[in-house]
Amino acid sequence: MISLIFWATDVGAPAEASVDTDGSFNHSQTSTAIDVTDLSVRYRRNATAALSGVNLIVRQGETVALIGTNGAGKSTLLRCLVRLIEPAAGSITIGGRPVTGASRRALRNIRQDVGFVFQRFQLIPRLSVFHNVMHGAMGRRGCRCAWPVASPDDVRAEAMASLHRVGLDGLADRRAETLSGGQQQRVAIARMLMQRPRLILADEPVASLDPVSARSVLDLLAAVAAERGVTVVMALHQVPLALEFADRVVGLRDGVLEFDSAAGDCDAAQLQTVYRTTPR
Repeated sequence: MISLIFWATDVGAPAEASVDTDGSFNHSQTSTAIDVTDLSVRYRRNATAALSGVNLIVRQGETVALIGTNGAGKSTLLRCLVRLIEPAAGSITIGGRPVTGASRRALRNIRQDVGFVFQRFQLIPRLSVFHNVMHGAMGRRGCRCAWPVASPDDVRAEAMASLHRVGLDGLADRRAETLSGGQQQRVAIARMLMQRPRLILADEPVASLDPVSARSVLDLLAAVAAERGVTVVMALHQVPLALEFADRVVGLRDGVLEFDSAAGDCDAAQLQTVYRTTPR
């Protein structure tokens, strides 16, 4: 898990891009952030399909919500996008760069552009808020960022700016474990901002939060994405929040993509396809 936290990139706001053979970005023209084609994943023990024939295109700057019951394949799809789970079949590209079949070096470069937001925050409890946020810069500025006293002044300033952006600069010296759940998720978002990602993958980012904190965190994610032109794909259980905060809603059931709809066009019949209790 720690390696995920430290994915980072040297670039700021996303730009249109093409691909070098090592997976690094060049500036040119593309509007597709993610392209998933006929993706299938199987559990090893019993060969049960976790995902089956999934096709999905996400445009640069879009926010897409994945909805469905537990076990529908939402988290599997998010992790498969960066090959934390290996697909059994199909192809994935991120920013025009092939993920499936990528070398270790190319995959590392792809992951540097991806920020993860987790349900369980993945903070180091006994470290300060500021210290946790500094860790987000390790991928692009080196291991010195693991220790604030050894970090360059500009990185320290950026960490404070990130905390200010999430409204927690006044709590920089507090231990992470003393914060509320909503505050800890804001710290995790500040740490993610230090990575300067082009793509944010959020796996149930508000599942453990009360309704007020959940809305506050999603408001923050939406604002950050809009400011930086970042693409967001998030798995959510709360359908009303998905409809409110996403541009598109993708419904999964038993590893199959049941529908892909603009949030404003999503209706009860589509929701029934993923939340029905009768077998397909």
